[in-house]
Amino acid sequence: MSDCVPTPEQVDRRLRQMLAADSRQTGDGAHTDRLMLMLTRSCELRCAYCFVGLTEEAYGEDHPGVPTVGVPRGDMSAATARRAVDHLMSSPKPRLALQLFGGEPTRRWERVVQVLEYARSHPHLGGRALAIQLTTNGFGVDPERLAVLASAGVTVQLSVDGAGRANRFRRLHVGEQVEADRTWERTIHTLRSGTARWFLNATLPPAAFGELPLRWADAVALGVPAVQLNYTTGMAVSPAQFRAWCEGLAAVLRSARTGGPACFNRQAAADPAPLCGDVLCDVDGTLLQIGGIFHEARFPGLRAAYTHGHVATAPRWEGHRATLAELWRRTRAALAGDDLAVFVAGMRLGAASDLVARAVAAEAR
Repeated sequence: MSDCVPTPEQVDRRLRQMLAADSRQTGDGAHTDRLMLMLTRSCELRCAYCFVGLTEEAYGEDHPGVPTVGVPRGDMSAATARRAVDHLMSSPKPRLALQLFGGEPTRRWERVVQVLEYARSHPHLGGRALAIQLTTNGFGVDPERLAVLASAGVTVQLSVDGAGRANRFRRLHVGEQVEADRTWERTIHTLRSGTARWFLNATLPPAAFGELPLRWADAVALGVPAVQLNYTTGMAVSPAQFRAWCEGLAAVLRSARTGGPACFNRQAAADPAPLCGDVLCDVDGTLLQIGGIFHEARFPGLRAAYTHGHVATAPRWEGHRATLAELWRRTRAALAGDDLAVFVAGMRLGAASDLVARAVAAEAR
């Protein structure tokens, strides 16, 4: 490894190790099971790098909760949400995690409140730790709602890609852009003034990999308590972009040692992002691993390949999640040619990120 940029051989070896070891965050080898709930397909944004099948069609209408052919429309019903929480509670793990997702989950705020109340008082929780996270673009966060989230112990993941042009350029608002900028500023102020735990989640496409240190500087200037810097999957990565990501990540991790927000990228052994081990319940109750959702507009064949059943017919957690190695086998069966090459590039970048984090950590010892 030269200047914290791993060689192709090192990346390939690390990727093989990660696939063989399975997810360290969730799954058979971990102490936690996590379920994400796709509460709605509606969102105020149309981010240039987002491949989730977002739509305003049937927004505000509850999906009947039966398996759908293709991408479902509408929002998750209360009955499906309860079944999904029941499914998670059937896990035998000592720790559980629930993530409220979309679309934009706060667009169905009443469902958010219902899920929080049901999950936290579930009879099968049995005293186990339950971590709850809400992923939001910030448009539906106000002091009153934030107080509800704080009282429920929810961690807020704010998806904002930086300050000024860095955010506007890639996060296109379906309405007035100036008002969108003001909303983000108000949301960050509200979060900084409140008591809820929160962190900033910034995503960069390959063309912006050279901006990694700038995005870290934005996070410092915004006064966020913690930050996660992500790369977009489903896009081709050139050798120069690969190097820019590794060098930028190393620079950020070195800066994080001297102060500023907590940087989640310092944690090694993360999943190779396209093959994330987390399970998601879609608005129609379909259970699938999240790569099938995150890539459905880019690699539509992965939705069926990553599906594990439906909450109405899956009474137990076991058997409804594939290992990373099995997901990789399904991916190879579903994709070919350039599509497979692009997917592999994302996997290799995940392995490289893990190596960079380990190398920078070793420098401090």
